[in-house]
Order: sequence, then structure tokens, then C-alpha cells
Amino acid sequence: MIDYHCHILPGLDDGPSTMDESVKMAKMLSAAGYSTVYCTPHKVKNLYDRSNDAVRRSIKEMQRELCRQGIALRLLAGREYILDNHFLEYINDLMPLEGTSYLLIEIPSGSYQGMILDSITAILHKGLTPMIAHPERCRILTDQRNNIIPKSLSFFRRNSIYAKMRLEYSYQHIDLLEWLLQIDCAFQCNAGSLSGTYGRSVQKASQRFLNNGIYTHLGTDAHDSFFLEKINLNLKHVNSCASKMYSSLAFE
Repeated sequence: MIDYHCHILPGLDDGPSTMDESVKMAKMLSAAGYSTVYCTPHKVKNLYDRSNDAVRRSIKEMQRELCRQGIALRLLAGREYILDNHFLEYINDLMPLEGTSYLLIEIPSGSYQGMILDSITAILHKGLTPMIAHPERCRILTDQRNNIIPKSLSFFRRNSIYAKMRLEYSYQHIDLLEWLLQIDCAFQCNAGSLSGTYGRSVQKASQRFLNNGIYTHLGTDAHDSFFLEKINLNLKHVNSCASKMYSSLAFE
């Protein structure tokens, strides 16, 4: 199996701070049946802003340690990009999931439609495929009242803020989730969402997405060994159920 979203590298973001803790996570994932983990530290301006080269160096160092300890887990590079006002500053130096065209992105619940549209359009122009991280935790995707996008992407470029407020009739209610599906985005489910780790409402949203065949990939989104213990590697049960329901899910 492959973990497509994991904060396992030490000292790069809000994941483990030491190599020992990272190795502990690796042991748990390997024991749960994972063979490959995409290391996806956050990329957030002025908070988690280490370079892509730093990520690659950290992966090489940790992979050597795993080999030394006989832990059969393959580490691959990636980042988790937050779609905020600074995202486009990184557009010419993106790190997709290694060996793929997928770019793991997080849509904050406070995002507005224009920023989402502009950012995702820029990603597509780079020949990459957006992979939406844990959409079940994103209010703008789970709350239908928020799913409003403009009739034309160029609307944002043609009108001032005042004009946008005046021209509310230029908006139509369109399901943003449906729009993302139509442009062939990938959708990454958090294993903990299915098992109720994030609460009942997130669990219900994840079950709805799963039942509708929206998910394409699965990840732990683990930041430490305590989290992996919490979902207990309830991972085996979650992965088994999901793979039986949808053979298209990206399990290996």
C-alpha cells in the first residue's frame, strides 16, 4: 500500500522533530502494510518554508537510516501546498509527488472562490494534476452553500472589488466539487476521517465522498506516532473496507 500524504520527515514542519520519532512512525506504517510513503511537508510562506532541496536531502538521510535498521519502507518526495495568497509565488518551483504529475494541495476552509480558481488554473497550466488533500475536512467543499463560482474566470480580472459587490447577479450557484471533478482533479482521503478521528461530521462527509466514488487516493496525514496510535492503525481496517468498495482507489 501507498501512503500519499504523510508528514514523516524530521524538523521540516509540524511533523516529528527528531529522526527517532520519524523512524518510529516508519516502523508503524511498515507494520500496517505500507510499502511506500510520500513525504509531504507543508509549504506555507513564512511558516514552513524550507526548500525543495532540503526535502530531498532529508529523504535521503532518513532512507539511509531505515535501510540501516532494516525497515522496508520506500520514501518518495512531495509537498503539501496550501492555496493561500502566497501560493502563486511558488508556481515555477513546484514539487509534485515524485514520479507523478500530482500536486498535493490543501484548500483552507476560509478560501474564496477566485483564489481557488486562479491557483488551480495555474497548476493545470504547468501540466500538473491537482490532488485535493482531505476534501472531507474542507468546509467550502462539504457545505453546498459555499459552492459558488463565477460564470467566467475572466470576471475576476475585469472587475474591481466594488464592481464585484455590485454585480452579484453575475454569479451562479455551481457545485465547486463538481467543477473540480470535471477538470479531473484527484482527491485524497485521510484514513483517520473514515475512522472518525476528526469527529462525526468529517466522518460523515468522508463516507459520502467514498460512497460517491470521489476519492482516488488515500493518506494518513500523520504528523507523529501518537496520531498513528490513535487511528491505530485502524488503517488496516479502513484500507481493507475502502479497497473492497472501490477498486479504483490507489492502493498497491
